[in-house]
Amino acid sequence: MDRKLETPKVKDILVTKVIAFRPDFTSFDAIRNFNEHRISTAPVVNEQNEVVGYLSESDCIKCLSNCLFHDETRYRTIDNIMSKKVAIAENDWDMFELESFFISNHLRSAPVVDSENHLLGIVTRRDALKALQNCMEGREDYKREIKTPVELNMKERIKMIVGRR
Repeated sequence: MDRKLETPKVKDILVTKVIAFRPDFTSFDAIRNFNEHRISTAPVVNEQNEVVGYLSESDCIKCLSNCLFHDETRYRTIDNIMSKKVAIAENDWDMFELESFFISNHLRSAPVVDSENHLLGIVTRRDALKALQNCMEGREDYKREIKTPVELNMKERIKMIVGRR
């Protein structure tokens, strides 16, 4: 039996509908969009859609903490808080090269760009995991049932504990 596994490439799994920011956005613009779109990172692009930075929740938390607790206004735009050294994922990497890249750079996502640094999309660890799941489910010998996770409502448990005091 031939068990050769064809692993998808980054270009096969990258997300092309991307939430991106411009350098002149405020940190509050970014925070609102992170929360609204339920994302944790985003590329920062100039008017030509070239990647000029990358912004994370951590960048925003640090900024917001300084603004709230130290009444600072020096970080008005994300240009001041974004990472300007951007780790780029390559279009032709397979999943294993991508995961090695994520691990060695301590990342969970990365932009993918063309040869002129224009944003093509973004790829995440979740995208890689989903692609590997699809590969596994496509194998003939993958016949076992997937168990359903336990769903817990901890609010009810907390109410019970607090009510006993």
